[in-house]
Amino acid sequence: MPSIKSLLSAFALAYLANATTIKITATSSNTFDPSTIKANDGDVLEFIFEPKNHSVVAGDYRYPCSPLELGTGFFSGFFATSSGENDKVFRVEINGTDTIPFYSSQGNECAGGMVGIINPKGNQTLDDYKKRASTLARSVSPGRTSFGGEIADNDSSSDNSTSGDGNGSSGGSGGSSSGKGGSSGSGSGSSGDSSSDKDGKDNGSVSLSISIGALALAFMMAI
Repeated sequence: MPSIKSLLSAFALAYLANATTIKITATSSNTFDPSTIKANDGDVLEFIFEPKNHSVVAGDYRYPCSPLELGTGFFSGFFATSSGENDKVFRVEINGTDTIPFYSSQGNECAGGMVGIINPKGNQTLDDYKKRASTLARSVSPGRTSFGGEIADNDSSSDNSTSGDGNGSSGGSGGSSSGKGGSSGSGSGSSGDSSSDKDGKDNGSVSLSISIGALALAFMMAI
């Protein structure tokens, strides 16, 4: 009969094999690419930032360009980038498969269509969310300090830009603090398809969840 140790080891190996990093770019044309994300429990979203100064916020589907309830969701802080990609990325581990819209809280970027959706379901669509967002003047930013994820090095970037504040289009002081937050919060509604349906998955990337799983596996093997 298999021991508890062997069963836990098998579980950890299965977890490592299934976890995926999904890369999403906040582009210089004020869009998220891809804008529709299909993610499994334990997957990691890695947000990459192009010029000029973007953020990413987990939104409430009912109220476009507004964040989830305080203490839930995620917020990257502002990433000022002069050229290429910012040398930092923002990573969020997905907890569950709830539908969560996200947006940039910089100025009027959300109203201008800089929005996306995680795991769209049912008859609530990204197009509907985007349409309702377009009637707003500005979006709501949950502060300046990041939460719900972690800021990490962008291995593919040679740019020296750093995170900045949300007061301008090209950066400044006060940026988002590095720190590891909790997993992404659950959304308040369902959402659907958008014009971009690729999932951006990168099976070769090493995610935060994989690193944690690897540590857990090493510990169990040492028992």
